[in-house]
Amino acid sequence: MAHTRSKNEGTARPRRKAWPQSIIQSNGRYTILRRASVNTDAQHPRPRDTPPQATARPKKRFGQHFLVSQRVLSGILRLAEVSSEDRVVEIGAGTGALTAALAGQAREVVALEVDRDLIGALQQRFASQPHVQIVHADALRFDFAQIAPPFKVVANLPYGSATAILMRLLERPSPMSLAVVMLQREVAARLYATPGTKAYGSLTLMAQWYATIDKGFNVPPAAFSPAPKVMSTVVKITPRPEPPVEVRDEPLLFRVIHGAFAQRRKILVNALAAALSDQLTASLLARALTAAGVDPRRRGETLTLTEFARLTDGISAVMMAQSERPSPPSQGKSPMPPCSELREQD
Repeated sequence: MAHTRSKNEGTARPRRKAWPQSIIQSNGRYTILRRASVNTDAQHPRPRDTPPQATARPKKRFGQHFLVSQRVLSGILRLAEVSSEDRVVEIGAGTGALTAALAGQAREVVALEVDRDLIGALQQRFASQPHVQIVHADALRFDFAQIAPPFKVVANLPYGSATAILMRLLERPSPMSLAVVMLQREVAARLYATPGTKAYGSLTLMAQWYATIDKGFNVPPAAFSPAPKVMSTVVKITPRPEPPVEVRDEPLLFRVIHGAFAQRRKILVNALAAALSDQLTASLLARALTAAGVDPRRRGETLTLTEFARLTDGISAVMMAQSERPSPPSQGKSPMPPCSELREQD
């Protein structure tokens, strides 16, 4: 539940307040759902004892695979260290299995679900849980600033949009204290990969720039309904308050990283010559690489984040020197072609 921070906010569960009106968008991308009236005399089973909704039909366009394993749910909660003091955001509530587990331990749960057909059952299931708020929303568009930080993110993320959602949440200053999320195993492996491996790439470096990544455990297809065709992995992501290395130009660092992996089989000087062709010639780029102590013949997949930062500073220095140098008069010569003496390695 999103509420304004209070100086007296402690471990006691606060009274539920209305969501700010600013969160209810006129474009209909997401809405806050009001609770149905609750009959206090009725018997409500505990959420964790409530079976998944038999009528829930997974939708392929949402990449829905509902988590049904109690063992996996328990493992997720242990990894996230959910306590009675935590505000937790769940992305993709589905039929509410993880929501119910979180509700049993957290002080407050904000559960996002994009599928309108699941909202009614979720609303009914948690009607007697005032500390659980069901929100019909797309996590790629939802304004997380409406939720008072810090909060934990615990989620079985949709495979198709998991990376984009994580990048949104990790941008500094990140509102979350940590995230424990389920990902497709191949995607998870890219987050904590090491240089020189097949999984290592721009996503690895971007994730390491913003956070520390720890592998939790693998999850078999049988833990879901319907069972996906791939294995899954739970990872723990802890945002970094500051970058792990210093760099003069962060946007240029990201451009260099993406350029190095856009054609990952090319050696660095040729891959970056294509990515930075509007600002540097190949010969100047080779000079920057050498000055940074990076062999121009190496491939981007072998460089660490520290080496990419050092390389970026070298490129930045060359760019600044070029911009300060007066342009010579034109003599009709064609621009210098890409460096031809450096041949690709197999």
